[in-house]
Amino acid sequence: MSSRFKPSASRKTMLLIAALFWTVVGFGLMIRGVGILLEGDYYILLAGAILLGTVKAVFIFERTVRKNVARIQEKEDGDCLGGVFSFKNWLLIVVMILMGRLLRLSGLPLGIYGVIVLAVGWGLFLASRIMWLEWKQCD
Repeated sequence: MSSRFKPSASRKTMLLIAALFWTVVGFGLMIRGVGILLEGDYYILLAGAILLGTVKAVFIFERTVRKNVARIQEKEDGDCLGGVFSFKNWLLIVVMILMGRLLRLSGLPLGIYGVIVLAVGWGLFLASRIMWLEWKQCD
């Protein structure tokens, strides 16, 4: 008798995990970006970063969220929890982590770095609302 450990989850749980992931990562980046901008007295850039993040959320992140929600909803309850994101999305997550590290080490002016971090964080956080709505409506 052989069995493999497979952490399975319902679609509702997968939506919850995905929503938490987008929210927590977005919130963490927002905190970091705001901290950088306030520490460097770049107050005027806060509004620009929020505007940029909103545009990124509406035109890029929301499309990704909707695709991910549709993919999760097509799954059977009991599918592997690792399938909360597609393989392509997992690769993108790794690439974004590496890009964030490279940006931090790049010597980019703090104001620009802070705007990028806050904009990406706000965009992720804002787009996560779609996942939360789908999670709430999931049976």
